[in-house]
Amino acid sequence: MRTLVTLLGTLLTLAMLAVPAAPADPPAVTQTVVNVEYEGSKIWLPGTIVVKKGSKVTLKLVNNVPADPKEHGFAIPAYNIAETVVRGEPKTVTFTADKVGVFPITCHLHPAHVGGQLVVLQQ
Repeated sequence: MRTLVTLLGTLLTLAMLAVPAAPADPPAVTQTVVNVEYEGSKIWLPGTIVVKKGSKVTLKLVNNVPADPKEHGFAIPAYNIAETVVRGEPKTVTFTADKVGVFPITCHLHPAHVGGQLVVLQQ
């Protein structure tokens, strides 16, 4: 009888280990993105932001471009984000990354400026 109880306990433990665990909630992502000028080109750094689907993403936007104009845009059209960031006045945007894919990041005020990308990975 004792052997049977031990065997059943072992089988139950193995069965529980075989059941896949529920996926963990994706981590919240907080990142600072800085607009700079390099050899005459205005760019947001880092140029690529990688998150997992479902993540709550908070981006602090800082415009450090010393030349005029003092305003630069930060837009992720797929997430309906379009912010104007004035030099010396950081902005924060928050959104949930609910779509998987690669999404362009642009300056909606100056389309010729170098863009970047938001990469949202499946969990």
